[in-house]
Amino acid sequence: MNFQLNKNVGNWLTQLNGKTIEKVYQVDFNQDRHEDIYLPWLFFITFLDFDRFLEIEGDFDGNHIKINLYDNSELYKKLKENNLPDEPDLWRVYETDKDETVGQLLGQKIKFIEYGIDKDEFEINGTKIKGQKDVFNFIRFNCESLNLTIFEGSSTGLGVSDDKNVKLNFEEIFEKYNTK
Repeated sequence: MNFQLNKNVGNWLTQLNGKTIEKVYQVDFNQDRHEDIYLPWLFFITFLDFDRFLEIEGDFDGNHIKINLYDNSELYKKLKENNLPDEPDLWRVYETDKDETVGQLLGQKIKFIEYGIDKDEFEINGTKIKGQKDVFNFIRFNCESLNLTIFEGSSTGLGVSDDKNVKLNFEEIFEKYNTK
């Protein structure tokens, strides 16, 4: 369920202001996930006292991420279809630990969210390109004691940074919005 209000694909993210993050699940390869060079490519984020979860997907075009908000009734199905622990070289779902970078979100209350969406049109190396309006460039969770950014890691999965000034690829091609 991806709501589009006022022609801005991210306006529905305001529903997450004030919500506390309960769990973060990540989908990664089923071998040694901490030793492979490939990052998780899918996150499912659940919230306390909220009947929806957030899905953040990367690794489909090397530049963007997809973000959707689903009813909690769909979470079990999503976890099951992405958990293939007995299939070699495929993927499985892991519950995120607090000591992982994305795990710092656990128990954090969201003050507001920032996100990027392509400009209508931009230029790269002299070529005019029409922006994609149905996907995101990044999402940043601004919490009381944490600013955590999730972005496409250039075809290696989802990048995660707790540096509030993280330099994102191609910042000149997107506009930043927030849910304040």
